[in-house]
Amino acid sequence: MLLLSLSLFSFADAPTIFPSNALYIGVNIGGGSTEWKYLVDTVDPNGNYTTPNHVSEGGPSWGAVFGYAINQNVALELQYMQFADASIQFPSFSPYTINPPYVTGMVSETNAYSLSAKFLAQLGDTPLRAFTAIGPGLVCRSDVLAHTKSVIAPYLSAGVNYNLNSHWMAEGGFQYYTGFGRSEIKPVKDFIPFAWDAYARLAYQFVV
Repeated sequence: MLLLSLSLFSFADAPTIFPSNALYIGVNIGGGSTEWKYLVDTVDPNGNYTTPNHVSEGGPSWGAVFGYAINQNVALELQYMQFADASIQFPSFSPYTINPPYVTGMVSETNAYSLSAKFLAQLGDTPLRAFTAIGPGLVCRSDVLAHTKSVIAPYLSAGVNYNLNSHWMAEGGFQYYTGFGRSEIKPVKDFIPFAWDAYARLAYQFVV
């Protein structure tokens, strides 16, 4: 069916199936991970008591997007993403364990926002377009030890977009939110996890 639709599509259909000045809303479902494992000392796991000694992370992700297609090659997108929770364990003599709030382990939540410029290129005379997007992202962390709760950092994504018709779009891609970390005695307090996922999107667009 996909091959048939590609064969029937012509360049003359582009203005109709890729409308300019169009708004669209959509949902993302995928799978990915935060990157708390960057704090785990893999060289000497028992020698560093101020970082986690075990991290379990990764799983389903979901989100929502609101976009504006300026033309068939350029769009602006505002997106929200929720990533799978991370389970983080600390050594027995960690300062987080022996001092208030006496945490031996915790669950950390990560969500993110992005405002990006999206650049698309049609693949031949088909309704398929390759894209890349870049812009600022806001990554937010929520758990009992968080001192720094969010950071603004670069956001990147790339993938393919398929217009089913003039209203419905399907998309598949990979996206990456940059986090934050600093070298300090208790790095867990100010760490904002890097986050990524591979996702599928279904969106509805309408001309304004």
